[in-house]
Amino acid sequence: MNHELLDERILVLHQIIESTSEFYFNSGLNEGQTGLYDTIIGAALWYLPSGTELFSGKISESALESLENNPLTTKLVEEHSFPRKIGGKYLYELHRALGKLTKDDIIEVYKEKLGKFNLVLKEENDALKKYQKLENIPYEEGGFLNSVSDIELYAYRKANIQLLDFSLERYKEFKKMQSKINNSKRLGSKIPMLLD
Repeated sequence: MNHELLDERILVLHQIIESTSEFYFNSGLNEGQTGLYDTIIGAALWYLPSGTELFSGKISESALESLENNPLTTKLVEEHSFPRKIGGKYLYELHRALGKLTKDDIIEVYKEKLGKFNLVLKEENDALKKYQKLENIPYEEGGFLNSVSDIELYAYRKANIQLLDFSLERYKEFKKMQSKINNSKRLGSKIPMLLD
């Protein structure tokens, strides 16, 4: 992960949250308006740098089975179990709960929660989306920050997806193999059958 770029972008994200949070909570905005703020902050999260250090160490059972049976054709999706729009709401709510959200707070939350991803198949990623919408996530009024940590468990259970352990080393091997396959296709070479 590019940490310098992360610091630069977190600075902007922090400034936006700081300058809009009072309006977000105290101006009588309707649900659609606060939803747009959540989306804007959530979209900014999408542009933060990523990397294998944000990998959760989890893969879906179906993705692992596909990888073991068909490694050359398996396409894994880096699925962020914390949807971006919910990430936006989470940062605003955390800002209010803490009284002030620092840049370091945002970096820590991004690395530990908002930026984390699991590996799933594309069709599993599509199935999860409907369960990760804010309106579909059960939480009591005022209990968002406590309940939001259960988003992943809730969505994966509803989509009937079982997560298993998968080491970072195995994920890096897979990425290396995919890179070789893509380079071979681009160059018109024979696709490598095994990792070197």
